[in-house]
Amino acid sequence: MKVVVTGASGLFGADILKVFSKENTVMGLMGRKDLDLVNTKEVISYFDAAAPKLIIHSAGFRLVDDAERNPDMTYRINILGTKNIALAAAKLDIPMVYISSDSVFDGETAIPYNEFSRTNPVNVYGYSKLMGEEQVKTATIKFFIVRVPLLFGALGRKDSNYIYIMKNKMLAGEKLEYTTDQLCSPTYTKDAAAAIEKMVKTDYYGTYHICNEGIASRYDFYKKCAELMGLDTKQLVPIEQKEKLARRPKNTIFNGLAFQSTFGIEMRNWQAALRECIEEMS
Repeated sequence: MKVVVTGASGLFGADILKVFSKENTVMGLMGRKDLDLVNTKEVISYFDAAAPKLIIHSAGFRLVDDAERNPDMTYRINILGTKNIALAAAKLDIPMVYISSDSVFDGETAIPYNEFSRTNPVNVYGYSKLMGEEQVKTATIKFFIVRVPLLFGALGRKDSNYIYIMKNKMLAGEKLEYTTDQLCSPTYTKDAAAAIEKMVKTDYYGTYHICNEGIASRYDFYKKCAELMGLDTKQLVPIEQKEKLARRPKNTIFNGLAFQSTFGIEMRNWQAALRECIEEMS
């Protein structure tokens, strides 16, 4: 099967590209130099010529504070760009996968969010991802909207991979602050990509949450990273969330109720997944 992956140089896109390349002919779009996603005519023409059987849309603008400073740019990339991809998929009558985010929720409940929980984004980035979902649902019926929480992985650019960044700063002797009051479901990009690869072999279209099992604060997660890499965890300082330009949701713990019921895919706990990830990075 011929597959096009946008955002293929990113943390998640790189693992999607790797997983799907095992059994498919995959074209990875690395950035704007390959395709300007906000140019509708260019997007439609590209996909008409490429004629894929599946589009996985992983590209997007993800810098949360920068999104708050530049809402128009964020909306163009995350909403208009997604709309154009969905229009191209609809024109070809092929399925698409849209990678969304836990930021579509406000984080004000202690109950894990499932696929039917009420959305209420609290920042520009989260709103743009939710509106991206709406563009997909309006343009086509053959869609998989995949919401993912905090992602970690071994691939993608090292200068933007936060595990590599943490490691380098700790090796330089820096102390690093991480929050104890932001809870999430850390998820390995390799596991999520493998789940999507199984998902798209069906026509069970809809919105799904994909995550590894277990809960962690940012501090819990990075402390485990440091332990697995043999670094001094005393360099990590637990703190409560500080005020930032863009408000962050506190609790984005996921429950993949629809995902597990529909596909029967069991996800391992995030600690086991992280151990494999760190080994791959070594």
